[in-house]
Amino acid sequence: MNLQNRTNEQLMTMLHNVINHSDKARANSRKIQLFSVWELRNKEFCSGKSIETISGDGVLSAFRYRVGDGGITKASKRHIILDHIIEAPIPPVVDREYTLKWGQPNSSKRKRRLIRTLKGLVSGVAKRTAHNQDSLSRAKSHWLEDIAYLEKSSLANH
Repeated sequence: MNLQNRTNEQLMTMLHNVINHSDKARANSRKIQLFSVWELRNKEFCSGKSIETISGDGVLSAFRYRVGDGGITKASKRHIILDHIIEAPIPPVVDREYTLKWGQPNSSKRKRRLIRTLKGLVSGVAKRTAHNQDSLSRAKSHWLEDIAYLEKSSLANH
């Protein structure tokens, strides 16, 4: 199967399928193939080539990271996605400048950007009105749990 012909959305679906695959060696091999396609697309995108961006308003949504009532309630699944965000080349998302701000895979810059993004979401909850506070409270607890996970993990684990 030629991954070059797949859309970024299809590749992201494949990455999520890898998460649940029972054959870990085969899953890791597929993940490496996916990452190589995104690495090429990321380089082309960041050098100014016009490439289709993955849908979403940022890296978290592009990787299908969701929290709260409609999100991923199991912390271990969210943590796998966060690990992928740290270790994967960022697929073309939003624009060149935004993508470049995430730094290289497995870098401290990438990890800091991810933690800063989650902390920004937490601080945004305080600015919201009382409407939907229960749902926001659950999302906030997920973000705080995920920040703690990232702060405890070392890049050597990724």
